[in-house]
Amino acid sequence: MILNLFPTHAGVWSLGLDPSFDQRLYESLLRVHAVMKAGEEIWHRQKHDIFDGSVPIANELFRYAMPKIAEFIGPNGHVISCQGREVVRNRGVEIMPHADEDECHLQAVYFPIGPELDKTNDFISQVNAYGPNAFAICNPDWRSSGFGAMRMPWETPGKFWIAPHRGLLIAFDARAVHFQKPYHGEAPFLQVLLNIKVERING
Repeated sequence: MILNLFPTHAGVWSLGLDPSFDQRLYESLLRVHAVMKAGEEIWHRQKHDIFDGSVPIANELFRYAMPKIAEFIGPNGHVISCQGREVVRNRGVEIMPHADEDECHLQAVYFPIGPELDKTNDFISQVNAYGPNAFAICNPDWRSSGFGAMRMPWETPGKFWIAPHRGLLIAFDARAVHFQKPYHGEAPFLQVLLNIKVERING
């Protein structure tokens, strides 16, 4: 599903992968994290790419995610590179507001753990929810002119909250400010970050 969060876009999908796949992905990437962790902050880690073939199950996730990324980009562009990283947070850790336009053009996040989606209920009403560990995607900072609290009649919400259910993939312009509320669980919370560079077709 592609969401128009004027002036940016976001994509949100359930990949529908088996719980056993996500559990194996979670356990594999926790092992990677134990080796690559270089400090207490979540960004303190050695440079690495989980999609380089060293983590076979991560490459499987890559293959499942890429059709959705292609849907998001549309016919006027294509992926030229994608780097994968694991992001691990313990209880009480949040991700502060930031943008990643210096690192990539498009970002995607996959959640291999979290509450299960209820297939009998509306998808977007479950996903678009505020709460502990919720992920927020915001419009670019042009709103900081002093009119940031004001929305024009044609504008959709400037902030979109996403409850991180298991199997959820989200994608968004790396220029968009994003952050995540503190995590309150006991076991480490892991999500997969896809840093994607995109090239326009025909200019």
